[in-house]
Amino acid sequence: MFGEKFGIDPINAFAFWDWVGGRFSVCSVVGVLPLSLQYGFSIAGKFLKGAQSIDQHSYSAPFEKNLPPGKIEFGEPGANGRHSFYQLIHQVWMESNSNGASIDGALFPLRLEKLNLTNQEQMVGIAFIK
Repeated sequence: MFGEKFGIDPINAFAFWDWVGGRFSVCSVVGVLPLSLQYGFSIAGKFLKGAQSIDQHSYSAPFEKNLPPGKIEFGEPGANGRHSFYQLIHQVWMESNSNGASIDGALFPLRLEKLNLTNQEQMVGIAFIK
């Protein structure tokens, strides 16, 4: 356990999976504990049920009836805007549930890590794939 390196007894630490990150952490202990302490466990439970229902909807609803995502605003012009754009592409690549799969669930045969591309080349390729 990571906390042991800092002298924290594992019995006093919460489990945190290595696949949890970014927008998903709000549904892990990192997000649910503060929510439940502030608003109560019944509210936290409703929050998790809502998250589960939208997950199930987006996974099982036909494409034509699936809830559309919101518009993406890429931010301000200039260096900060470009920086945010590439962070967005990187997040889609690293954390997307659909990473490497098409709408019908078929896996993409292309694996970028085997092509010995630079990080920038990968991100441009990812933009075209997604």
